[in-house]
Amino acid sequence: MLLAIDGGNTNTIFGLRVGADEYLTWRMASAPATTADDYAVWLAHHLGGHGYDFTAIDAVIISSVVPDSLPELIAFAARYLPVFTYILRADDPSHGVKIAINKPEQAGADRIANTAAAAHEYRCPVIVVDFGTATTFDYVAADGAYHGGVIAPGVNLSIDALYQAAARLPLIDPSHWNKDLPIIGKTTIEAMNSGLFFGYVSLVEGIITRMQTTIPESKITTIATGGLGAVFADAVETIDHYDADLTLKGLAIIAAHAKESA
Repeated sequence: MLLAIDGGNTNTIFGLRVGADEYLTWRMASAPATTADDYAVWLAHHLGGHGYDFTAIDAVIISSVVPDSLPELIAFAARYLPVFTYILRADDPSHGVKIAINKPEQAGADRIANTAAAAHEYRCPVIVVDFGTATTFDYVAADGAYHGGVIAPGVNLSIDALYQAAARLPLIDPSHWNKDLPIIGKTTIEAMNSGLFFGYVSLVEGIITRMQTTIPESKITTIATGGLGAVFADAVETIDHYDADLTLKGLAIIAAHAKESA
């Protein structure tokens, strides 16, 4: 089984591929102080809860946008999983993904993985909207190449900024958001929920619409992924599909390519 590790700014996701498009996933807070041994103890516990252990893993791919966390993730794999291991790096073209931007080495590992999955799973051109610490909008052209995109502040960053900058405003929990929220709030919390949710809906719809007007191809598919992607996929009219495991699927595609090429 493949273990795909997706290290983000807020959470690191460990995905065990148990079927063609089926993953067991666990997430832990990303922290540079986490050691290889910490990862091993934590993951062994979660694997055991599903009847697996490290011997079930025959390949590993590691992707991280947090440089300080990468060495310990690599050390964890080397120490506890002596199997084929691939480290996804933007400056190493062995990942096999076409990167058509001015500085390919600056492409985020998560965006490379999303491009791989979008080109393999969907008919391009595609716009991928990834709701993470930052919300990214990636344009994957008809040739399956990553042609650039947009980076905006993530939902939780916006929530935290409003809470920290305004002394009398509470911290909002977005987990209950949906398109049926009242647009005009009758309380402070309702007004904040409305402003944050519908403000972000408008941001996403506006950026997608502007991207579509500049993309030469027609019939552009838009895919949402990431932690809060499901919340917005139902409310944003310009989103066609929600794919929770898009990044993990991309990592699996890249790992298979790398293993064949090794």
